[in-house]
Amino acid sequence: MKAHQGSITSASFFYDGLRAASLGSDASVRIWDVTLGSPLGRYAVCNGSEAARGMVTGRVDNNLLCFGDLNGNVAIYDVREPKPVQKITFPSAVSALALSKTDKILAVAAGSVVQSWDFSAQKFHDYGTSQGLHLHYKVITGLFIEQHPITDEEVLLSVSLDKLVKFTSLLDGKELYQLQCSSPLTAIGVTPKCGSLVIGGEHGFVKIKHYDSKIDTFVSASSEGQNKASSSDTEDPYMSLLSQFSKPNKGDRFMSMKMNEWLEVPLTGSRRAPRDWFSPEKFKATERPYVPLIHQKTEISRSGQSFYSQTLTNTYNRVDVLLRRFNHSRALTLALTYRSWMRRFKRKTIPTPQYCLNLALAVVRELIRRDTLVAAIAGRDNRQLEYIFGFIYNNIWRKDSSAVCLELYHCILNTYTAEELTKTRGFAKVTRLLELTSSNFYALGRIVDTIVYQSRDLPHSKNEQVVESMYNYSSSNSENSPECKETSVTNKRRKLNVT
Repeated sequence: MKAHQGSITSASFFYDGLRAASLGSDASVRIWDVTLGSPLGRYAVCNGSEAARGMVTGRVDNNLLCFGDLNGNVAIYDVREPKPVQKITFPSAVSALALSKTDKILAVAAGSVVQSWDFSAQKFHDYGTSQGLHLHYKVITGLFIEQHPITDEEVLLSVSLDKLVKFTSLLDGKELYQLQCSSPLTAIGVTPKCGSLVIGGEHGFVKIKHYDSKIDTFVSASSEGQNKASSSDTEDPYMSLLSQFSKPNKGDRFMSMKMNEWLEVPLTGSRRAPRDWFSPEKFKATERPYVPLIHQKTEISRSGQSFYSQTLTNTYNRVDVLLRRFNHSRALTLALTYRSWMRRFKRKTIPTPQYCLNLALAVVRELIRRDTLVAAIAGRDNRQLEYIFGFIYNNIWRKDSSAVCLELYHCILNTYTAEELTKTRGFAKVTRLLELTSSNFYALGRIVDTIVYQSRDLPHSKNEQVVESMYNYSSSNSENSPECKETSVTNKRRKLNVT
């Protein structure tokens, strides 16, 4: 059954278990009868022009539905009504939503900030200094509200692209605990009273954590101590199955097979060749052999020029997918280094410099519109900052990109400390270029003022002597030249009397 035009970004059951809601990239939410499999209703995501990311259904109320979009709008629906009951607007794109166990508080993540909406008071919860909690330095991709295992207070669990899982008190906004993972995180699931956590991330990363009441912390399901302590007789079979996802990587299972075993497995996709792919003479037991990647379908181009060809339209699609998934850092990196990336991998179709410039400007402007440029620039090392400064240095003189380059420069100044920037060579080059440009504009302005207004009462500065000497030298040459006495533009401008 085809429910949406495009991918489905979220799905959830209602509290009664008889209905479900699905959120698609076609900017629509559909309500389904689980028993009959038939649609019950359809809602447009706010304006209907932007795809949505966050959706949540009521945990107590059977008719409560909330979802947000990339314009920063959150719509609260009663599924019995055709129009939203309430709308809330945020300054940046909404990336995640979560409801408390009593459906009294709605937690909304917009960028790296979380705000709590109180339905009874009809206002945001005040956390002292501000209404928002700055929990992460990159975009928050998942939220969940659950009771604390000891105090029974409501705890807000958040995951982000900064690879952190944070436990925050929903009452006062204090950070209770923090976990760090190896990949950017995109989803989180919690059992009652935080007994176990399931954390999902990019590139297939899954990690499971169990709460240990003895040490009052969370331990990994794949740790050796827990595996020794737990016995197969008392372990929950469902948790035993889930814990298999968080075990350490043991390598590609196809590479450990022999040829006969490898051929018996149906070829459903790309996979590595078996270990006896090569002859025994080439196989070295002391070194790990490099075996080729076998594809289900292989297409060899007849033309060497088009073998590595790649349409430029795919680049926009690739960047668009990264932006829709809130991978702002990766989208900015791809836009700024796309041409060098194509050359590094020996692609035959190399985009023009103007195409790469337009791509970078479009991505930066979209990040500015979403108010996530700071999150995309933060957390970079000196090597990654070098190509950002290189982009600014090469394009700040262009009329169509000067404003974007200045915004990038000011954003870096506000994000990084002086000690970090002094270690980057590109920062010194760009700063020197801006100083020279500013000095040149000031000198040009002084020349124009002196020529047009003939004013000697202007405030003095360090560049005034240079400006006056340049003006006196040019005027003396024009007056002493017999060929230019009548046609000198300077003499004509001197006769102007501007009031």
